[in-house]
Amino acid sequence: MAKKRLACRECHFVNEPDSQTCEKCGSSSLTEDWAGYVAIPHPEQSEIATEMKVTEPGSYALKVR
Repeated sequence: MAKKRLACRECHFVNEPDSQTCEKCGSSSLTEDWAGYVAIPHPEQSEIATEMKVTEPGSYALKVR
């Protein structure tokens, strides 16, 4: 069974399962407890990215606990 990916509690970026820190913001506050998933390839053209305050392309969790 595959390991669960980790979402950053600070920026909501979805990281690889073996990550110790977030690839986007460097935070060490990662969790497996997240829901929803959105891929944002062009944040400058995305209403969702604007709402989430995302400025860089990537995969993000919608809800992080």
